[in-house]
Amino acid sequence: MLVNNIQNINAVPVFRGKIIDSHVHCGQWNFDKFPCNEVLKIFNKKFNGGRDYVDRIIISNLDCIKSGRNNKPLKDEISGNISLIKSAIKNKKIVPFLVCQPGFGAAENIELLLIKYLDVIGGLKFHPACLNLAANDIRYLPYMKLAAKYNKPCLFHSEILSDSNGRLLRNGVSDPEYIYETARKFPNVPVILGHMGLGGGKANEAAIDTLINAIEKGDAKLYADLAWVDWDNPAKPHIIEAIDKLQHTSKGDMTERLLFGTDAPLGVFGEKALKREGAYDENIRNIKKAIKENCGDDANKLISRIFYRNCKKMLKNNHFNKIV
Repeated sequence: MLVNNIQNINAVPVFRGKIIDSHVHCGQWNFDKFPCNEVLKIFNKKFNGGRDYVDRIIISNLDCIKSGRNNKPLKDEISGNISLIKSAIKNKKIVPFLVCQPGFGAAENIELLLIKYLDVIGGLKFHPACLNLAANDIRYLPYMKLAAKYNKPCLFHSEILSDSNGRLLRNGVSDPEYIYETARKFPNVPVILGHMGLGGGKANEAAIDTLINAIEKGDAKLYADLAWVDWDNPAKPHIIEAIDKLQHTSKGDMTERLLFGTDAPLGVFGEKALKREGAYDENIRNIKKAIKENCGDDANKLISRIFYRNCKKMLKNNHFNKIV
């Protein structure tokens, strides 16, 4: 049950623990380039006053997402993904999600990589907006079949568009409802709504409703990550709303479906693209503080789940076989 506790509002959360950032990138975006070894520098330090550290990052290559002048991705499914896989082999912190390109590539490319590097690959990544392909298009299905076959989760960029008056438009290619439609065809595959709908508070709320609906119906295994959710609001109202709704579903406490993520190194959450000093660390502290102030005795459990254990459990592979 949520509580309103404004005591010690400026206190730094004392929780100490590992973090998995479930939404990270390397590669090129617009005119910025983020080599994998440079991205790793963001995470090779401690946060929250030295109390926390990032143990793993789920990372995908922007070179396979961003389109060039010919409207095709800068790199194809093999070349862009193999470079990230090679980085992951060298560094256990990296959990690569292979970028899939329905409409440009072929699921057979991804399967070749899965067969050869099954224990290295964490999951699959889709960006409907950059593909300009609605997330419920049948061309996603061969890739989703691979996710089911090889027991891999899928991360979809999700985004709800709005008009000039702030009214939500539910026809964007990355709309959570379109993603849900595809996910229902593969009910055992974990499907993450990246950014929890993006587009601001109303979009976040609509994405939460999609997530809760899937849980109540039990027809898809939807998750949501927190990349850019309430990033500029220290109170984190929509994160707290998501926690509250997930705690009170008819299926019980389903807060296991919420994952910490940032979209680093894009925007304020990187080093080369840094616009506000310490934004990554500040985001961690503010989320934890908001949970501490609103979630009573459940706070530490929720922090542990959202920042680490939920993602560890979702991956269900040998990325954690050496962790006691």
